[in-house]
Amino acid sequence: MSKYMQVDIRIIPFYEKRFEKRFPKIAGLLREMSHEELVEREISFYEMADYLENISDNPGTPADVRDKLGSHPEKIMELKEIAREHLLSRRLNELDQVLYQMEDQFADLEDVL
Repeated sequence: MSKYMQVDIRIIPFYEKRFEKRFPKIAGLLREMSHEELVEREISFYEMADYLENISDNPGTPADVRDKLGSHPEKIMELKEIAREHLLSRRLNELDQVLYQMEDQFADLEDVL
């Protein structure tokens, strides 16, 4: 490794419109489940996946919310694990493709909420 420089590969959010405007139903779900700070911080879908899984697995989550979430959290977490492997291996083209798939899952979730 260089003495004065480091390679930094990370996933950061990029929303052309505010997250809450583009994904109002997901933002509403996060607010309803006491995760307002995630909406305000506009975190990436990659980071949001863990919170979505926690909401889905939490016994205190209302049954109707769990039903609406369906299998989306599981699919998103599977994609996150694949993305993580690509990220750690620095396979950036493959990582980009998986991130597109993750975005598609979030868009599908927005449609069903």
